[in-house]
Amino acid sequence: MIQSKSTQQLTREELKHVLSVARGDGEIDILIKNVKIMDLVNGEINESAIAIAGKTIAGTGLEYLDQKAKRVIDANGDVAVPGFIDGHLHIESSMMHPFEFERLTLPLGTTTAICDPHEITNVIGDKGFSWFLRCSELMKQNLFVQVSSCVPALPGFETNGGPFPLEKMKAYKNHPNVLGLAEMMNFPGVINAFDDVLDKVEEFQEMNLDGHCPLVRGKDLNAYIAAGIQNCHETITREEGKEKLSKGMALIIREGSVAKNLKTLAPLVTDFNSCQCLLCTDDRNPYEIFNEGHINYLVKKMINEIGIEPHVAYRLSSYSAAKHFGLKRLGLIAPGKQADIVLLSDYKNVEISDVLMKGLPVKEHKVEQSLSKNLEESKPPIENTMKRSPLGDKEIEFNFEQGTYNVIEIVKDEIITNHLKVNYDGEKFELDDIKKICVIERYGQNIKPALGLVKGAGLSTGAIASSVAHDSHNIIVIGEDESDMTVAANKLIEMGGGFCVVKDGKVIASLALPIAGLLSLESAEVLTEGIIELKKACKEVNVHLNEPFIQMAFLALPVIPSLKITDKGLVDVTKFEFIDLKD
Repeated sequence: MIQSKSTQQLTREELKHVLSVARGDGEIDILIKNVKIMDLVNGEINESAIAIAGKTIAGTGLEYLDQKAKRVIDANGDVAVPGFIDGHLHIESSMMHPFEFERLTLPLGTTTAICDPHEITNVIGDKGFSWFLRCSELMKQNLFVQVSSCVPALPGFETNGGPFPLEKMKAYKNHPNVLGLAEMMNFPGVINAFDDVLDKVEEFQEMNLDGHCPLVRGKDLNAYIAAGIQNCHETITREEGKEKLSKGMALIIREGSVAKNLKTLAPLVTDFNSCQCLLCTDDRNPYEIFNEGHINYLVKKMINEIGIEPHVAYRLSSYSAAKHFGLKRLGLIAPGKQADIVLLSDYKNVEISDVLMKGLPVKEHKVEQSLSKNLEESKPPIENTMKRSPLGDKEIEFNFEQGTYNVIEIVKDEIITNHLKVNYDGEKFELDDIKKICVIERYGQNIKPALGLVKGAGLSTGAIASSVAHDSHNIIVIGEDESDMTVAANKLIEMGGGFCVVKDGKVIASLALPIAGLLSLESAEVLTEGIIELKKACKEVNVHLNEPFIQMAFLALPVIPSLKITDKGLVDVTKFEFIDLKD
């Protein structure tokens, strides 16, 4: 089935043109001369030329310099590498709609992205998933859309907005931009052979089966892999990563805005196992993409900070991912591959001179000029998804008594949390920096807010709130003052979702996300400015987290250890049980 997917096939007419150019009697459409090719198979860099026919590389080698060409590009000695492939991401976490994501990341060399739109699917169901597929059909960037497998992430533990049952999922299997099943987050369901989970795995078993199993080891890991799950991007420790590799699982090494696993896991990579390792961003916001980069940033960091050999780093960014997902026409500068090419003036520092997408320089695709038209043609689901009534004065109310409380502890640069038990003596907690947290259901059921405690935010006054709360995206608020928490939650309800910071009863910064409370209609530049203002406001209330809203969003995800909070209460993720706030 993978052979019928996008990028895989050429028409007979296209193939004949490619073959005529390859064998030397056809006219080359674009000839790239004065170029060096990074050979990701042999680990060499060779003087060469690249002959392109249509969207395809017909051949490589200096012998093409004498062949007739319609157009010649002088690479001025640049090194050519294959277009970068992001092996797993949620575009929604960038807060950009897919066309804006394309505009920002395509010039950075990301020519292919494999996404799971389960964020928007959790909010508006099939309406959100099908919109992403419509976007993929209109984009120049190769956007593959895996079929979201866990909507919601953990049934029965949270309230979400849109059902996405197996019957809906099956309808998308044959779409050319679908490669398989998106991350199977319900790993307990797989391991324990729940029929409703195995139904999904079996339905997609001849396609790619993406995994999600943080800290799962030993027999449980064996069971998860035995079900057919092929990869994991949620690996936390080096030992865990090595075990997964030894058992045949592909290691997708992540460097997002909060979960940063590159320095821990990249040292595991060798020439020997590099074809079983690939890269992903998972959740990366526009501020970091705009200021640091995307997959290009990960490659640069691997080479310059971790000491990975360049050919290995670039292999992880393209060839390994293409092989893993069965994309036989992507991942190399070689005959028959799609002409997705990054030209580098400095390959060690990943300094990009130009990017070719499907045989043309990116600027000639006029992505920016066609953005508005494509967005309109895609029919984005712009609607108010905030069905919650405004909160009253006493709906968020904590009444502490002497005793021991269950507390979520934030772990810096990770989306896992620690589970603390903290004593309260009737006046104060025994540990500093214990703040209030609540999750408020937003889909019209008007459930009473779920209350919890969190350590590690650093907030000393006011409140911060977000409608981005993985994966069901209810309203999440951290605060010192209950009235400020109420003001923050009501601001999100009023503006249809987004982020806000409140101090002394006033909203001092906010950013609206009108598509499902997740995505903006603004440019990356405008979003970046909005994030800067939010960061400044967070400092005013003494939040010390680098990415407070992304970090906070994962406190609601009940499939990542150890203690989380959903709209239904505190969840002990090690036991998959609800627990009380007071022990």
